Amino acid sequence: MNSISFKNLKFFKSKEPKAPRTKKSAPKEEQKKPDFWKNLIKNPFLYLFVFVAVISYFLAYLPSKSLPSDLIEGEIASLDIVAPEDLTIEDTEATEKRRNEVGEATLLVYDLDPNVYLTAEEEIREFFNSGRGWLEKPLSERRSEEFQREIREKYDLRLFYNNLRILINTKFSDKIEENLISILGKVSRKGIITSKDILYRGEQERGFTLYIEPALERTVEFEEILDIQEAIEALSEEIDQLDMPQNEKSALSALSHHWIKENIKYNRIKTEERKELARQSIDTVFYTIKKGKVILRKGDVISREALDEISLINQNLQARPAWLINFTGTFFLFGLLLLTLWYYLKSILKFRLALKYFIMMGVTLIISLIFYKLSLFLAGTFSESANFSLFSHSETYLYAFPFQLGVLLFAFLAGSQLALFYSVINSILVGYLFKGDFYLMVFCFIGSLAAIYGIKYFGNQNRTSALRTGLHLIAPINIFVILTIKLITEKMGSVDIFVSELIMGLIGGVLSASLAFLFLPVFESLFGFTTQSKLLELANSELPIFRQMAIEAPGSYHHSLLVASLAEEAAEEIKMDPMLAKASALYHDIGKIKRPEYFIENKMRNPDIHKDLTPSMSTLVIINHVKEGVELAKKLKLPAAIKDIIEQHHGNSLVRYFFQKAKEKYDPEMQKIKEEAYRYPGPIPKSREAAMIMLADSVEAAARSLKFPSRPNLSRMINEIFNSYLEDGQLDDCDFSLKELRAIASSFLETLYTLYHPRVEYPGFDFEMTKKKNASKNKKPNDRNNKSTA
Repeated sequence: MNSISFKNLKFFKSKEPKAPRTKKSAPKEEQKKPDFWKNLIKNPFLYLFVFVAVISYFLAYLPSKSLPSDLIEGEIASLDIVAPEDLTIEDTEATEKRRNEVGEATLLVYDLDPNVYLTAEEEIREFFNSGRGWLEKPLSERRSEEFQREIREKYDLRLFYNNLRILINTKFSDKIEENLISILGKVSRKGIITSKDILYRGEQERGFTLYIEPALERTVEFEEILDIQEAIEALSEEIDQLDMPQNEKSALSALSHHWIKENIKYNRIKTEERKELARQSIDTVFYTIKKGKVILRKGDVISREALDEISLINQNLQARPAWLINFTGTFFLFGLLLLTLWYYLKSILKFRLALKYFIMMGVTLIISLIFYKLSLFLAGTFSESANFSLFSHSETYLYAFPFQLGVLLFAFLAGSQLALFYSVINSILVGYLFKGDFYLMVFCFIGSLAAIYGIKYFGNQNRTSALRTGLHLIAPINIFVILTIKLITEKMGSVDIFVSELIMGLIGGVLSASLAFLFLPVFESLFGFTTQSKLLELANSELPIFRQMAIEAPGSYHHSLLVASLAEEAAEEIKMDPMLAKASALYHDIGKIKRPEYFIENKMRNPDIHKDLTPSMSTLVIINHVKEGVELAKKLKLPAAIKDIIEQHHGNSLVRYFFQKAKEKYDPEMQKIKEEAYRYPGPIPKSREAAMIMLADSVEAAARSLKFPSRPNLSRMINEIFNSYLEDGQLDDCDFSLKELRAIASSFLETLYTLYHPRVEYPGFDFEMTKKKNASKNKKPNDRNNKSTA
């Protein structure tokens, strides 16, 4: 059963609120000035404006001066004319040439009209039905001349008498009808044109597209289609293969020649549409003019080609937006991004912490942007001077840029959530800087995700985790992303470029990690971060401050070690940072080094040094160790978190011993004892760690006052101290829940009981002289054995 409880907890304070310690007020005019500057420094929108202005200045394009335009062909150049910057210029002639070539290579489109055959089939069936109907008439009414005239008018068919006689003899046979329709269909499917002599657009060499319907078209060669004469010959060949009398073949041939007709025609509209699509599929051809390229040398004759190139350069320079317009657009974009970032941070963090992270993110973005700009310059320099072909391609150097520098800093110092948000903004920054390069943005973002996971996997206990992340995660992921981009774009490039990109991907991962490793201590100091590696360094017992404390204030040093053990165990119990709790506990009483003899744990020669001091003076000496501890922490350049804990580890609690002594010493009717004079200056603990040290400090000190530190006594003592601090309001601002307080109290109890638990007696020793005391009590006056020994 858990022996820790807060049965006597009071939620309403019985005493009047404590009056804050007053300081001499300065004149109003003097107060306004520092307040104004203090509020200005805490204004996030000031930082937002500065960050956005700096980022926009670096990103906005500053136009170069145009080249001289008053040059005359044939004259002598009076000065060197060089390209002012790297320019990518559209090669209109090459682009138009490639598009015209693709357009000319597009196959012509011919439509195959299936209705021609269907109409012929319908007419054939009507013709045979009419013939059968005519045969059903009485013989006296049947006149061949009238039938011939009727079919000539209806079908434009001149049917000679001998062929008509054959059809009459066969009674317009179904077999002839079906054979006629079948062979017509077979020949018509090949495509029939009036004459091949009209094909003059290159169909004979390249063929053309035969379009039947949207889902059915094919490319045909010139020899595959038939003109009318070839179609007639094909019909004759098909008819000769039929198993029927020769006279019937003769009639069938005459009928087929009539109904064979042209069924393909040139479709100009579709052809032009496809040519235009083919032209549009050709990307614009660009060529690059490198910065510093000599267009004209002093003393050379000005040629037409040089004038054209100068004109193109000037056109491209003038086509770019004005600097102010570009700067304004960039300012609005990143202003909106950072404004969103600020309100997001404000929604999840307290104002002070949100402002710190906001400033850190702005500073990191600017530093990263400077590195990107510097990398661009170095990439151009190295690629131009490189003798080895692998390093002569400037475009491959992009993968070596330290895109993950800021992400590693945030993942190590601020956690994964803020690092992810920074990754998004940094990727947008990279995309904007490199003219909307989507694949480079993807490369940057995926590498950033690898950096976040790497720090989480390797931990932030040691700064070398950044180096391990760069080598073992970012570099391999960079290579994988480069391969993926190559597969997506289907542009593997030359072997030299491909290998160079892979090498640059490796360099980019290692470079980002190396820079992050160098910047980590700078950011820790600049923004007051207390990292695990820093805490490990601060908790080293061989540091000069601890060696001095062990010599000059040994009792306080030993007390700090025990408080550190209590706080570390309790912090692990409630999932707090145990290293911060331990390091803070070790430093919480460093202020006692200045006057160690005034604290009871350090009293050796003069055990009652406070005897000659008034209670108020003793109180002043006691509470002053907090102020002196803060000053010493500043000299030691301790992290802000530890300095705050030193300042808050007593809150504004009451120095009970001297307050009670003052009440006993002075007559309350003659002198009123004010409680405020016997309280620490505060403030009360603002963090869970500060409250933890306050509780551990008091519990450890109180445990030493117990004559019998049994488990019930320790439990009772812990309960009373916790209840007194809760009732006094010392834990109001630290966000501890009652569940956490119970867990802390239980942890304290287990640790203290482990320290003070009784041991078994050592056989043969009587350290407390209990046997001699008992023997002296049991001795009788007339005992013969009562003899003194030398």
